[in-house]
Amino acid sequence: MNKLINNLFEKDSVIKIVSILTAILIWFVVLDANNPFEERTIAVPLTSNMDILQSRSLQIVGTQLPTSVDIKIKGRRSNIQGVTANDFKIAVDLSGVTDSGYKRISIEQPEYTGDKDIIIMGISPSSVSLNFERIIGKQYPVNVEFTGSLPAGYEIINLRVEPSNVILEEKESSISQVSKVVAYVNLDEADDNKELVIRGSVLDDDGRPLKQFEGKVPVIVTFNLAKKVPVTVTTTGKPANDHYLKSIKSSLSEVRVIGSRSVLDGIKSISAETIDITDKSESFTIPLIIKPPKGATVYKEDSEKLTAEVIMEKFITRTFNVSPGAVSIYGGDTSGAMEYRITNTVIPISVKGRVEDVNAIRNGDIRLSIRVNNLEPGEHEVPLSVHVPDTVTLVGEYSVNVMITALPVTDPNNPGL
Repeated sequence: MNKLINNLFEKDSVIKIVSILTAILIWFVVLDANNPFEERTIAVPLTSNMDILQSRSLQIVGTQLPTSVDIKIKGRRSNIQGVTANDFKIAVDLSGVTDSGYKRISIEQPEYTGDKDIIIMGISPSSVSLNFERIIGKQYPVNVEFTGSLPAGYEIINLRVEPSNVILEEKESSISQVSKVVAYVNLDEADDNKELVIRGSVLDDDGRPLKQFEGKVPVIVTFNLAKKVPVTVTTTGKPANDHYLKSIKSSLSEVRVIGSRSVLDGIKSISAETIDITDKSESFTIPLIIKPPKGATVYKEDSEKLTAEVIMEKFITRTFNVSPGAVSIYGGDTSGAMEYRITNTVIPISVKGRVEDVNAIRNGDIRLSIRVNNLEPGEHEVPLSVHVPDTVTLVGEYSVNVMITALPVTDPNNPGL
């Protein structure tokens, strides 16, 4: 055996080969001791084509795409210590997502851009489970709802809201909860020409605000404060002969006056310009012009409708046939020596006035009287004093025929003579 080994080493080429292999072995031993193989994990930012979801009206909900991926590498200590996260590119491709629902998306293998001699052992996570939901837009009207209260007779007019409609864009599950969009206005603070910038509230079917829409619906609400007040109408002038103003009928009994709360509180009624009825004999209609107090205006819609129907009527004349027995006789003889008798069968008395006043008169409302002072026996025409109610006017002058008869004188001591 020794002889065989000695023969082997006697050959130069064999000795050289063995020497080289021995040197290499020794180099590896030394290298493993000073620069061994090691493993290292590096957190590398994860990129994605998230914008493709927006173009498809999709959004990740309830889950999250990781911000980084752990990459496990192996290599000599001197090599892996010089590797950084910037030496890698790793992405997740979302282009395959086209509809809603849970999807498991694979993370692409990392791309190493460095110059170190390393081995990529694996990544974590290698895939992610994501929930996708479609983003939809839906239009809703903006409703104005009032809180608080106004005093009696007050109201809000010229109410405007901008925008009158809003489009809400959110994930489909959120939009399905929306019942209405409301702008709340506190009437306790209402004043004229109020302009309010309000954050609209998006409510569900139970009237509860949906927090995901909070602050996303800015609206401007404008309005005027108005108060209903009665309209007073006066006239000037004298109607045509035998005519009178029966009544004035306004098309509106009240008009709305716009102003600040302080101004409106002081207005109890409002007057129209005086209507001239000079020489008027026929009924007519005329627009009413209002002169509001300083700081107030009449609501245009009311002022355009405000007219007055001035009703003129002619006095009527009616004749009452009064019995002569209703005439009171004054100034006559009180001794019983004279007899006074009105010979008229009836006494016609005419009065003039408004229809309703004349028709309300009765015979008993007319009082007649005469005076017979110093009249001798015989027939006389005596002026008749007529008193009628103040609501009507007596037409003409009157007299009656009175027969005065002297009665025989009887001696109380001798009744037979």
